[in-house]
Amino acid sequence: MPNRTQVYGHRGAKAVAPENTLPAFEKAIQLGAAGIELDTQATADGQLIVLHDFRLERTTTGNGLVREHTLAQLQGVDAGIRFHESFAGTPIPTLDQVFDLVSDRCRVNVEIKNMDWDGGPEVELLVQMMQRRKLHDQVIVSSFNPIALMKVRWADPSIALGLLYSGDLPLFLRRAWLGPLIAPEALHPHHTIIDEEYMRWARSQGHFVNTWTVNDPDEARRLAGLGVDTIISDVPDVIIEAIGL
Repeated sequence: MPNRTQVYGHRGAKAVAPENTLPAFEKAIQLGAAGIELDTQATADGQLIVLHDFRLERTTTGNGLVREHTLAQLQGVDAGIRFHESFAGTPIPTLDQVFDLVSDRCRVNVEIKNMDWDGGPEVELLVQMMQRRKLHDQVIVSSFNPIALMKVRWADPSIALGLLYSGDLPLFLRRAWLGPLIAPEALHPHHTIIDEEYMRWARSQGHFVNTWTVNDPDEARRLAGLGVDTIISDVPDVIIEAIGL
């Protein structure tokens, strides 16, 4: 990580293009984002696609749970028209397609969207993809599911991990997951948790701090002043300008 705060596009540049789609990721890069954040889930036939919600209805023309559909079924779903008619026909991308698009132009924060008690099927698929594509220096894997992160750590200790959490997670649980079972390189707290005391503690433990989802320029300047490593934003261009990158 660099010595100054970076800005990542949250689900791409989701303020100007449909979230978690190739146009949104391309736009985030064009706007100057140092990285993109995205969400991945496994289909019924074991393929990794990029979508935030467990269900299809909010952002696509599909219905039901992602995990109950095959990749072929999801390829017929429109992931753009609910955002704006100009994006009609935009498909749900596979994770492979996103990496093809990004190439080496930016870093990628892959969030595993799974809350299963066993960590879910995404872990093995993602680890295999990262190893096949040699993405260890470009990708950090995050999740709210500590079991998923634990499985990634066991499968490939060289993959960088980020523990996601918000203020409603009890402090003893936050710190319990920071031990050797996961040993995340980064903490991914909600921005409202972060203050000088938090940053001192995180640095004393050797953690990077990547925060979400910051769209207010004043808040971005506060966080950059505290030395946060990465700000994840829906409006990366606004935040880049606000912190003087």
